[in-house]
Amino acid sequence: MAGKKVLVSGSDGRIGRATVEELQAHGYDVTPADLNATQPWETQIVDFTDLGQVIGVMQGHDAVIHLAAIPSPDVHTAEVVFHTNVISTFNVLEAATILGISNITMASSISALGYAFRHRPFNPLYVPIDEAHPLLSQDCYGLSKMIGEELAEGYLRRNPEMSLASLRFTFVVDESAQSWLPAAREQPTDDVSTYGAFWTFVDVRDAAAACRLALEYEAPGHEAFYICAPTIYRPDDIRDLMAKHFPGDYPIVDSLRGAASPVDVSKAARLLGWRARFNWDRSPLA
Repeated sequence: MAGKKVLVSGSDGRIGRATVEELQAHGYDVTPADLNATQPWETQIVDFTDLGQVIGVMQGHDAVIHLAAIPSPDVHTAEVVFHTNVISTFNVLEAATILGISNITMASSISALGYAFRHRPFNPLYVPIDEAHPLLSQDCYGLSKMIGEELAEGYLRRNPEMSLASLRFTFVVDESAQSWLPAAREQPTDDVSTYGAFWTFVDVRDAAAACRLALEYEAPGHEAFYICAPTIYRPDDIRDLMAKHFPGDYPIVDSLRGAASPVDVSKAARLLGWRARFNWDRSPLA
């Protein structure tokens, strides 16, 4: 794919900025597109909830990395979050089908599991959680990401030659997080959105690398991948954290102890060749 033309939606957001830089560093011809231009590059101003605009900006590209979305249910009303995220994903997939673009990488979320913004408590079926674990969302944001993945499955049935990847990002760490994350490790708020992501994290540079590697994974089909570091950011033992916040009887593998992440990312390693390189404090992982 190197040297080919790639559209990045949500290019001026946190993951988008890092992804544009990652692709440019690897020789891609990148078109940044966003609703609001904040970066020094020439961002195409596009409302991804408008199919006509999406078709217009996507034409002439070899692949798309779709990152444009409302990233949580916290600021906007539920219907705005759901409508924006679902319709923008539908539009990208519909435009890709119309234009004959078969390579699409999409931002999904660990929130699709349903724990991060849940309205009623429930436990995982097993730990570590992998891509075979059912998605059980109750909230507008998690549901929007669940449906985004279902849309990918539907378009794959329509065109089995498409190569579709849904990247289930977790809490994204960038430079700004270093102003509050060290203190949060020692005195956590322990709200649902914090422990609902199972104390996982991913450095924004690793998130960008996952986008590039998913783009380069051109096998036909739709694959979902958890994208997070193999360790948690809390200093507590993961078994103690799970027992406190998810009390109940469900299987946990004996080897899951200490700082080990309760989310299995081996599929991303196996199929994409992706591995996290950075720790919660942005230092290199051992």
